[in-house]
Amino acid sequence: MTVTTVPGPVGARRAAAGRYLAAMSDVPQLLDLVSRACRAPMALIVVAAVAEVIATHGIDNPAEIPATLWQHVMTGGRDTVIDDVTGVAHVRFAAAVPLHHEGQVVGALCVFDDVPRRDGEAIGCLLGAIAHRVDEETRLRHRAAHQPFPAAAGHDDVVLAVSHEIRTPLANIVGSVEILTDMPQAIAPGFERRIDAIRRNTDRLCRTVENLLHAASLQQDKLTGERRAIDLSVIVSRAAAAVGDPDDRLQVCVPASPVPVRADARLVQIAVEHLLSNALRFSDGDQPVAVTVSAGPSPAVTVRDGGPGVDQDELAMLGTPFMRGAHARDAQIPGLGLGLSVSRGIAESHGGALELASTPDEGFTACLTLPACDDCAASSTSPQRPQG
Repeated sequence: MTVTTVPGPVGARRAAAGRYLAAMSDVPQLLDLVSRACRAPMALIVVAAVAEVIATHGIDNPAEIPATLWQHVMTGGRDTVIDDVTGVAHVRFAAAVPLHHEGQVVGALCVFDDVPRRDGEAIGCLLGAIAHRVDEETRLRHRAAHQPFPAAAGHDDVVLAVSHEIRTPLANIVGSVEILTDMPQAIAPGFERRIDAIRRNTDRLCRTVENLLHAASLQQDKLTGERRAIDLSVIVSRAAAAVGDPDDRLQVCVPASPVPVRADARLVQIAVEHLLSNALRFSDGDQPVAVTVSAGPSPAVTVRDGGPGVDQDELAMLGTPFMRGAHARDAQIPGLGLGLSVSRGIAESHGGALELASTPDEGFTACLTLPACDDCAASSTSPQRPQG
């Protein structure tokens, strides 16, 4: 795909570049991927908002890379490939492509090599495709952070668009990766990390799509599922296993007896998974996360972490669709700000609630409650209950 953009006035371009820079995510990982994909030892990103290199890979001193190798890309808006660079120490090959936002050229994505290359055209095409994907993801991040969810959009239209435009290609990618990993010698030595990166990012996109679908369903009051008697302790145990906890930080405590609630097991598990994922993501890697299931008139799942917490003004806003805390934005933690919104919507659609509490520097607590099912015994959602 070719994007033709005429650089606009400097003020408009810098403003667009500033919004682009604020919405960017995982820049070091991106440059590592670019370097590996292009088989180039050096890579960098420059954004017009600051008129300087914002991140590099394999470059000890960015000042040694002449700005002329990428500056004309930003002023002319055209891809540039130089197969044999002369007169520049440590650089014999250069490829640079523009980054776009709001109809403006806002920066450049570049790779360099210390030897001449003969595959410059192919590298330029690959680098351009990566830049286009970065532009699209950054545009979506900016839109999600600054525009409310389109409540006026019809539920059927949202589901149809997501299903056909996002879910189907994702399913094809997932299937292709599984075929590659199952076929002996299908992946060349040294490329395993790239396949793992594809799998991780595809899983992340799948979760994002599911969150969008849940958010759309919640706005239409249609996220109800199949309600029956289930054991809340079993669901929490399943959720803990699903989110993955390689460092054994989750400390799950459940009662000795079943905790019956009438709910959709899949939806409740999704709600709990979001709470656990948030606690693991926003607290330090060496801190435990306490997960407690309690019985009573309003059975509850309480998740406590020792993270940075939030102030009361921010706490009041959490749970709003696409609302992300200051720490998440500043630390560029991946996410769209839908997890707590989906969890709260699932709880409330079952007649329960999600209560949040936090003090800065003292951690964060989320308590999800559901109505008890006192007149029925919890059905066997799992052959074995977790041990407290």
